[in-house]
Amino acid sequence: MKNSIIIILLLSAQWTTTTSVLAQTNENSIPQDQVLEPTIPQADPAKAEQDLLLAYKKEYAFLSNQVTNIQSRLNQFKQNAQLEKRAIESEISSLENQLLNAESVANQLEDEIFQIGRNSESAEDNQGLIESTIIQAQATMSEYDFPGFPEVSGDTETLTDLSKIMSLINFADQVIKQQASITEQPGAFFLTDGTAVKGEIIRIGNIASYGSDGQSAGVLAPAGEKQFKIWQDGDPEAAMGIFNGKGLGLLPIFLYESTVKAIEEKQQKTILSVINSGGLIAWIIAGLGLFALLLIVLRVFFLNKASASTERLLSGVVNKIEAKDVSGAIGLAAKKSSSSSRVLLSALRNIDRDRDHIEDIVSESILHESSQLNRFGSLILVIATVAPLLGLLGTVTGMITTFDIITEFGTGDPKLLSSGISIALVTTEVGLAVAIPALLFGNVLSGWAERIKDDMEKAALRAINVYKKTFTAA
Repeated sequence: MKNSIIIILLLSAQWTTTTSVLAQTNENSIPQDQVLEPTIPQADPAKAEQDLLLAYKKEYAFLSNQVTNIQSRLNQFKQNAQLEKRAIESEISSLENQLLNAESVANQLEDEIFQIGRNSESAEDNQGLIESTIIQAQATMSEYDFPGFPEVSGDTETLTDLSKIMSLINFADQVIKQQASITEQPGAFFLTDGTAVKGEIIRIGNIASYGSDGQSAGVLAPAGEKQFKIWQDGDPEAAMGIFNGKGLGLLPIFLYESTVKAIEEKQQKTILSVINSGGLIAWIIAGLGLFALLLIVLRVFFLNKASASTERLLSGVVNKIEAKDVSGAIGLAAKKSSSSSRVLLSALRNIDRDRDHIEDIVSESILHESSQLNRFGSLILVIATVAPLLGLLGTVTGMITTFDIITEFGTGDPKLLSSGISIALVTTEVGLAVAIPALLFGNVLSGWAERIKDDMEKAALRAINVYKKTFTAA
């Protein structure tokens, strides 16, 4: 196989040489007819093999050198690539570290910005608080003739907040020192009847005062707008002793915080004032309560009359029957005008009849008397039921009035809401105050009426039994 390859290569070389000679001949313009056919030399296989082997060795050496060179360059490339990769990785790591540092710095800056924002808001809030404190303090100090804040001379800028605060503090210190003593000075005040008089006023700092016009004296209370009035609960004699220099033991005193707002004396509550604060519905409930009271009194009178002397009457009737004096027993029962006497009288008039007939007569008589005994009982219980319902109606009406006031005026002034709330609460209170006693006395009186009926039945049966026993034995 190897020899065949060598021969093919040798023939190819010879063919190449012949082609070259023919080409040169054509270039020398040899006529075509003079051109000779090339002679094919005889191949020397041994020489050709030797030449081919030499060429192969040269080519192998060249290729081996090329492979070595390529491998060397490849190794060098790998080393360079590895170095470049390390450099790139190092650069990437450095950039990542820079990115992390930048993010950390950015987060820190964001925290600082947030903190700065919070500090700014806090500063604004503090500034607003300082301004409102200054305004409130100035309004408070205005009660003591605070002169106000002067402007900076020669400039339109006002004082700083610190200067304003220091000015208020200094003025407050002066007021405290001024009011830390007891002073007596002329002044005007109102008597208990509202008359304005002039006289002497003794002021104990700014917390209490006493006034005297020479004829009367008393403890002073704020009447509004820095004016005073004599308090009704004060002791005039003890107050007069202060101006005369004569102490009378314990002194009355009325402590106050400010003289700008008037202090109203607490009104004494009465039943009529409470009912009046509940409006028309409260008066209706109160009227029902008085009507229920009248019915209770009348029913007590009727029940007491119906049950009067039942035991004594029964004893007298029994004694007459045991003495076989039926006519006397009838006369004794006829003298009384109570329900018990009438039931006994009906039983005695028919006592000689059979027992069943007599018991029917007694039952009929008791039923006849029941209408008198139950008089006004149902009406009292109806009032006891209706009164709390009217109170509930007043509550609903008061709440509607309150919400109407809130809708129109808001909730700024509680006094505007007091009328509706009074109607809502007072009507319920009055309704329960009427319903509870009416229900209680109604049930008690109904029980009393039932006991009277039982006593009448027992008395009639006792008389019948005594009659049957007495006349049967005879």
